[in-house]
Amino acid sequence: MFSTMLREWRGLRGMSQLDLALSADVSTRHLSFIESERAKPSAEMVLRLAEALDLPLRERNAMLGAAGFAPQFGDSDWHSEQMAEVRRAAALLLKAHEPYPALVLDMAFNILDASPAAMAMVGAQPEDLGTINLVDYVYQPGPVRDSILNWVDVAEYLLHRMREGVRRHGPQSAMGAVLRRAMAQPGASELSTVRSHWRGAVLLPLEFSMGGQTTRWFTTVTSFGAPQDALAEEITIEQFHPA
Repeated sequence: MFSTMLREWRGLRGMSQLDLALSADVSTRHLSFIESERAKPSAEMVLRLAEALDLPLRERNAMLGAAGFAPQFGDSDWHSEQMAEVRRAAALLLKAHEPYPALVLDMAFNILDASPAAMAMVGAQPEDLGTINLVDYVYQPGPVRDSILNWVDVAEYLLHRMREGVRRHGPQSAMGAVLRRAMAQPGASELSTVRSHWRGAVLLPLEFSMGGQTTRWFTTVTSFGAPQDALAEEITIEQFHPA
């Protein structure tokens, strides 16, 4: 139901009716009528409220659907024809970054594509792409977690990113499910939820041991500009650079 969804998102954003009304340039009275179902919003009004709430495209489509309107933004599969241009662009970035690791991730940190160095780092095969998750590798007991020498620091930073993803997409999103799965892993409940400064460094490095050799990395994150598709908006390309 649209009214329930609207109230939930307003609460998650910490906005009063007055705050949202001012941000969306609508009267508080009309917003109150919409939330109490005494007025039905137009599609334009739904999008205006979604914009004021800073909702991702996926959640804007959901708001439109709850109000009885058709989605206005694409929601393509990674392997669909619609995403061919995005796949090509991501592949070019991966290729240009060789021989260093690089990953293509969706909103929930599922690994959609990866450079050969990144596949070697996590111990995955090309046929695994789309079914493996970066958070699972970092949090679940196994060779990848064991290889992260500063696991607490990296896990706390990743926890901050997951919490930010849940704030943006909502607790019932795919990101919420990944966060809950991560917090069920050994040692996760002891991590700090407060982001802190790491030893006076400018960047938090990933200290990784593989084949008896220790390497240090920092990462940059790239996203696509002006997306008109939910998945295209959510995709990030994480590139590892030697520290």
